[in-house]
Amino acid sequence: MSVTLMLSLILLALMIIIGGMKGIGAFVSLWINFAIMVVMIMLINFQFNAMAVLLVGGAFLLTVTILSAGADERTTTIALMASFIVMFALVILILPAEHLAMAQGFAEENSEELEGLSLGININFVTLGIVAALLATLGAIAEAAIAIAAGIGELLADQPNMSLASLARSGQHLGQQIIGTAVNTVLFGFMADFLSLAIWFGKLHYSLGEIVNAKLFTSSMLSLLYAILGVIVILPITMAIFLWQQRRQLQTDMGTNHDYDGK
Repeated sequence: MSVTLMLSLILLALMIIIGGMKGIGAFVSLWINFAIMVVMIMLINFQFNAMAVLLVGGAFLLTVTILSAGADERTTTIALMASFIVMFALVILILPAEHLAMAQGFAEENSEELEGLSLGININFVTLGIVAALLATLGAIAEAAIAIAAGIGELLADQPNMSLASLARSGQHLGQQIIGTAVNTVLFGFMADFLSLAIWFGKLHYSLGEIVNAKLFTSSMLSLLYAILGVIVILPITMAIFLWQQRRQLQTDMGTNHDYDGK
């Protein structure tokens, strides 16, 4: 039995014990997302338009991730809307940023591993860098969106007569706590991924200027900044959508009551 299979079985057992049916759903969604990413890689390798593959595949990844949370219909809808808006906003940001950074492709540190191999793979590395940068942010965006939407929904369920202003203040306070945790999660993941590279830079006596201008460092730092920015922006967007839907619901209820009184 391989280590990967053994750890997968342990993960499945723990998710069933702790999460029950929702744990099974989350485990299945994990492998569905993995399959979606494999299909995306294959389509890009077969010279399909990488941006189209990115947008369609990213939408599927967000949908599967949010649906696997098992939240109610309203929470799921709000989280999906907010996640899609942030995803498209990040695409608009990442497109010029990746072109200006010029951090795509292989770095000098990869030269020894690539020696003797052909680099004529006929793939635009700028576009590939954009795809990688956005995919690195989707998980954090979906997690923060569903957590914020579910938290605000619970606040409203506990206090159904709460005014929109009070709901906005309470939701903002709750969202700030969730965002703080999500940002720390992204940061710790970056530090763990960057640890071996940092030791390498230190052993090779890289100067600060060489580290900042290194492709590997620049691409990793940009991915971290994209993820943190997406997590931060998801709070006001989710709040705005939730309050907009709540305002529409109140107006609908008031209109229904007015028609009933008139009759």
